[in-house]
Amino acid sequence: MNETNDPSPFHLFSKWGDNDSIFPKDYLENDIVPTGTNFYRSWKPYLYSAGFYDFILGKESYFEFQKKLSSLAEEPLGVSLALSCMVEVNVAGGILNASRFHEPGSHFLWNAFSGKEPFVILAAGVSEPGFDGKLKKLKSSVNDDKLTGVKSFITNGGEADFIFWVTKSEENYPVYFVSNPREPHHPHVTEKKIFHTDFTPQVSHLRIGLNEFTIPPENLVIENYGELGLELRLKELCSLVSLLIGKTKSLSDLHAGIYRERTVLVNWQKEFLESLKGNPTKELLLEAVPYPIIPLIQEVTKHYGLASQEDLKSIDPDWQLFLWEDHLTKYLLHKKKRNTPIDLNLES
Repeated sequence: MNETNDPSPFHLFSKWGDNDSIFPKDYLENDIVPTGTNFYRSWKPYLYSAGFYDFILGKESYFEFQKKLSSLAEEPLGVSLALSCMVEVNVAGGILNASRFHEPGSHFLWNAFSGKEPFVILAAGVSEPGFDGKLKKLKSSVNDDKLTGVKSFITNGGEADFIFWVTKSEENYPVYFVSNPREPHHPHVTEKKIFHTDFTPQVSHLRIGLNEFTIPPENLVIENYGELGLELRLKELCSLVSLLIGKTKSLSDLHAGIYRERTVLVNWQKEFLESLKGNPTKELLLEAVPYPIIPLIQEVTKHYGLASQEDLKSIDPDWQLFLWEDHLTKYLLHKKKRNTPIDLNLES
């Protein structure tokens, strides 16, 4: 790896990328056939070298991790890579960190973040058909060490080696780690589809159905995801704020309103996160709701002369990442008002 003179160590595409490719320069020199399902994998060694996994390894604060995500998202392809990284760290890493294997290096799953090659990719499967964001509607279950269920939208799933599969039992929501079946005609795979979305199109997603798929008891990592789901969702939203700060960096040089509101958001994030030590809890993350992204989004909308924030996707589909504010904020504010231990263990 030969570094360039790029001013930011977290502008990975400027340092290691190729203008005509979404992959690192040396990746294509290794006789690897590039596909739409190895984008994130190709960049994992560089993410590790630049310290993007230091937070989940307990080496730096959550605020430092967020600043790295913002820097990466300043690059055009950086939003896709930052999304893949933040989802693996926040959600899959969050599950691992809350599991019985919580000590880094205590299980081979930590190879996703430890720098050991070959790099492992972890994903988490929560959403199911008819799920509607409520854990009580999950249908995935494990009976007699056999997993049956369908997961409809697993971010990074197209590249994942292992999936944290959220299931439902009589009382709890156990999470098991499942090896992502690679066989083209696996007898216990009822459906499998890798797909991409219009926004962050380099990120691969997976829909997969399993029927009586063997799951050893030792693959149980968390007995009840209901204690954790809200915390992981809030971390995702917190990181989306970071991606928005990065994505609007270049626009802030062109538009005074964007510069003003972006500065306000940067200062808010610093005040909110800089003092947090260790792993932020759901209570702390919920306390800061609503995350104040709307004024910046409004200024971006004005800059492009659009009538509605929803129209931003016509400029760049990636803007869809940041249009979660209205319906989700109402839900989170409701939970904030009812901030009790029972209400926070919840359907997220």
